[in-house]
Amino acid sequence: MQEKIYFAKSPAQGKPAPTVGEHLCHVAQQAAHYGTETGMAAEARLAGQCHDFGKYSEAFQKVLRRELNHVDHAVCGAAYLYATSKMTKKKWAVIEAINGHHDGLRSFGDIENGLNQLWNSTQRITTNNGKTPALKGQADYASAEKCFRRDFPDFSASLKKGGLPAGREELESMLYTRMLLSCLVDADYSVSAWEHDGDETHCADARMLDIAQGLEKLYAYRAQLQQSSTADPDLNRLRGEIFDRCGKCGAEAPEGLFTLTAPTGTGKTLALLHFALRHAQATGKRRIIIVLPFLTLIEQSADTYRKILPEVLEDHSQNQLPDALREFAEKWNSPFIITTSVNFFESLFSDRPSDCRKLHNLAHSVVVFDEAQSLPPKLLGATLGTVNELCARYHMTMVFSTATQPDFASLPKMSWCPTEILPEHPVLYRQLQRTTTEWRLNGLIPLTEIAGEMQEHDRVCGIFNLRRHARNVFNLLQEANSEAAFLLSTDLCPAHRSRILQEIRQRMDNHLPCRVASTQCIEAGVDLDFRRMYRALAPMESIIQAAGRCNRNGCPEKGIVTVFEPEDERRIYPDDFYQNAAVVVKNMVMDSMMTDIPLDLNDPENIRRYYKRLFADVKDKDKLTQAIEARDFAEVKKQYRLIEGGGAQIIVPYEAMRGEYEALRSELLNNGITPVLMKQAAPLTVTVYVGSTEKLKQFAVPVFHRPCHGEPAMPSGYWLLQKGYEDCYSERGGLQFPEETTAMIF
Repeated sequence: MQEKIYFAKSPAQGKPAPTVGEHLCHVAQQAAHYGTETGMAAEARLAGQCHDFGKYSEAFQKVLRRELNHVDHAVCGAAYLYATSKMTKKKWAVIEAINGHHDGLRSFGDIENGLNQLWNSTQRITTNNGKTPALKGQADYASAEKCFRRDFPDFSASLKKGGLPAGREELESMLYTRMLLSCLVDADYSVSAWEHDGDETHCADARMLDIAQGLEKLYAYRAQLQQSSTADPDLNRLRGEIFDRCGKCGAEAPEGLFTLTAPTGTGKTLALLHFALRHAQATGKRRIIIVLPFLTLIEQSADTYRKILPEVLEDHSQNQLPDALREFAEKWNSPFIITTSVNFFESLFSDRPSDCRKLHNLAHSVVVFDEAQSLPPKLLGATLGTVNELCARYHMTMVFSTATQPDFASLPKMSWCPTEILPEHPVLYRQLQRTTTEWRLNGLIPLTEIAGEMQEHDRVCGIFNLRRHARNVFNLLQEANSEAAFLLSTDLCPAHRSRILQEIRQRMDNHLPCRVASTQCIEAGVDLDFRRMYRALAPMESIIQAAGRCNRNGCPEKGIVTVFEPEDERRIYPDDFYQNAAVVVKNMVMDSMMTDIPLDLNDPENIRRYYKRLFADVKDKDKLTQAIEARDFAEVKKQYRLIEGGGAQIIVPYEAMRGEYEALRSELLNNGITPVLMKQAAPLTVTVYVGSTEKLKQFAVPVFHRPCHGEPAMPSGYWLLQKGYEDCYSERGGLQFPEETTAMIF
């Protein structure tokens, strides 16, 4: 009697469907290949061999024939491995990865009882994901195992000891499982795409980083900048020294954890790239990943990096997509990547397969995290612990770079021992005192007064903690001289913001008046040079970053930074910790006045004292700590948020791109969102944080993803303004909802 053939999926048009054995073999080989770099090739191969064990079932074959809607086949591989092999901590991780490769990670302790029931029960039951299992009871599993063993006659579930030390902390153990899930999911997605369309590039390795060419272009680009620079010669000399020191350290230092502490305006962007290229060359690293906290930084940095390394992958997805949108998942199979801190760090704490897919590609990489001061304090323990593990176990080098290096070692129970690339940085701060600080903190100051003072200067910027404050001052400046007034805020879409920055630079080059009201989006990495700066009282790192936009090119006459407290009956800070940090600064200023020695922002010792005070009582949020201790993957993802609140992506009708917007709108409403349309929409997308999507529906319509096979459409997290409300986006002010929505959007 001929053996029954079990298929892994429905056939693609004009192609035979792969059998279950063929698919498992391909996935196992690819997963083991990915696992080699993370030191878990055997575990990844085992996960690949067993992940679709449940497809050896009549129930799943009925799904392929459209006789059943759906069965859970993923959990069956986990149950088979659980029931037929000796349990070890390594095996737990394999079982967790197999069980979670469709619906998300759950701990072994959480699913063990359900796996036991699946193996032993013959009654109608549901899986630990609430679905009908493809296999149930030992008779079903014995029949499936017969087919499985026919395809894998030499199968063994044994794994070598070692590689996962006993007594590991749950933080590191959960990362280990996510890395294993990454190998499995990337292999499964890649092989499925290859089996569907025959394109082998789905499974191909990334092109090698061309370091020699990158260095050659970097040196040429830097030489060009030096020739055209109008900055102070002493400043250019210091920039050159920092650039050279970073390259030397990159070439000579072993892999590990580093910090780069240098004043703003000292060319850290190119110096960090120099370090990364030389370090990759010396240590054999596979890729360079630049992590930036703000989209405004990515907009500027990507253009610079493309002039040096043309193969730049920008991955800054602004929302969490449903797992059904698998084609949206970026696998980071590229030699040079720029991403956001939200995308990078939240993926490390996610339970979702699409988020975790890229994680195995972090191994043997150089990761540069610019503006390291932006990490939320209530996540620091988990974040820095994971960073330590990435460097120690997965052969990564990470650089934390900023002008205001946080003293993470002062955090309670924190092990933090990086190598400083520029240990002499205090000398640099003394040499580059380009500004003086005026502390105006003896009383609250009306915004009308600040706007009036700004109107007296031709090249001035005011940075405010809240968007409404920036907008109020902008309106006052516009009334006085609309041509010279500009607003910079995340209410503007990237294309709009880039155009305004270009217009500001042109006016500066032509020595025309330029008065800018901005939120914090201008503080980091935006290369503008003002003569006068007004900064609403804020955390010290924000004030120093603002000062970095004042007298940036080192003119002999020092710039003036005025720090003030705005008068407002409503709340004047974004959140409690931000306010606490601002109060720490105010107290330090008041203390300094008692000694008649003004608080000097150019003294790194003051920065260290600030962080010591700020971090004295800081600890990770309780719910995150509890979720990690309970090994609750889903709750960890929920609690680990760099930005609190739900973000909605609104595609706006920016007038300069009206034609592109109308074409996008029609396509999105008729056919739903696709990866291509997401990229086209990125320059026109504004992120808002909403308390109620129901209220948002008064002004916007959701954009859906429309899956294949007749499945229901799914919300994508993207929205379009309704007809009649498109004037909520204006040429000068960006996105402004009607007044009644101010309680919804903040």
